[in-house]
Amino acid sequence: MTSWRSSRWPNPAAIYILIGLLLLAFSLFVPWLSASRTTRVELRASGLAEALLDATHGFTPPLDSAALAAVEGRFFALAKSRGEYIADLERLDAPPEGALLCLVNKHYAFQLSESPPALDQKPGKGTVAALEVTAWPRRSIGPGHCAFFYPDNALRAFTRNLRASYAGLGAARPAPGAPHRRPGLGSRRLSPYPGRDSERWLVF
Repeated sequence: MTSWRSSRWPNPAAIYILIGLLLLAFSLFVPWLSASRTTRVELRASGLAEALLDATHGFTPPLDSAALAAVEGRFFALAKSRGEYIADLERLDAPPEGALLCLVNKHYAFQLSESPPALDQKPGKGTVAALEVTAWPRRSIGPGHCAFFYPDNALRAFTRNLRASYAGLGAARPAPGAPHRRPGLGSRRLSPYPGRDSERWLVF
């Protein structure tokens, strides 16, 4: 013991304790960093989806190519004015089936589509068509998990995406109208609800 006190090298036990404390701090920091990144990615997706819907104001379906180009240009201007990061956004030349416009960035896909009428309503002469925007993760494993729904004809909502597991641009993407509330659920419009896709959606 006396030799360690007189040595210029510290006690090995102190080194082990210091290493253990550093590993403990790192183990606490990693989950916080991951959660922070997830929050940032999902808030950005929600903001872009809202901007895309806002860019359609004044347009009613059906939208031709000129109208879609105008919506796209308005969207980029609106998103930039709101401080959203848009440098990595790109438009798909061939939107998925049922979509009018589809944009993607590193983590999310954004779909503009015509919103189908409620299942308990029959389209009539006075029926006004509506538009909706859905945003969902491009991959099942990544920083983004939630899906977002911004419709013209209902309240905005999001889901933690635990049942439907929306991801990518294939069969696992949300179909137009799928996030709408199932009919016959009463008048509690602000409560969580099961969508037509059986996913639990939360109004926010």
